[in-house]
Amino acid sequence: MPSRPSHAVGFLLGFWLALVAFLSLVPAAAHGAGTPDPELARLESLLAGSVNGYRGQHRLIPLLRRPDLDAVARAHSRDMAARNYLAHRSPEGADWVARLGSARVEGFAMAGENVGVTSRNPPNEEILNGWIHSTVHRENLLARPYNATGIGIARAADGSLYYTQLYLSFPVDP
Repeated sequence: MPSRPSHAVGFLLGFWLALVAFLSLVPAAAHGAGTPDPELARLESLLAGSVNGYRGQHRLIPLLRRPDLDAVARAHSRDMAARNYLAHRSPEGADWVARLGSARVEGFAMAGENVGVTSRNPPNEEILNGWIHSTVHRENLLARPYNATGIGIARAADGSLYYTQLYLSFPVDP
């Protein structure tokens, strides 16, 4: 305990500066940056509608967006954007099933993932057209069993947008 008021003020000022310095070192996601940028959230919502529109053209059920799946997709897009890679596996080897497990998403029968990156406008159109014209990505878009999705978009330092869309099938209540 400081013995004089001036020592107490000095102690509190030093403590406050140390706290500010410490918080600047903590990853942004740890103190609230999990909230999506409004523009990216708008793009995510529009992409969900476009994907469901494409599925509807093929007489498939719409995919239900789930916040827990959005969080997993956003985290992967943010990681790819921050570390400048495009892959289903992180540099440490974690794939979408591992990421879902880490997020404690359970009860699904099957899961898939599409990823992409673009710096072109309109970005959603560029990404969706790329997925539609790729056999493997189109299979995910049109897989009949899928009934849930999560979408995450992140902006890299160079302005490129990284996309992740998860596709899952959960049991349907009768």
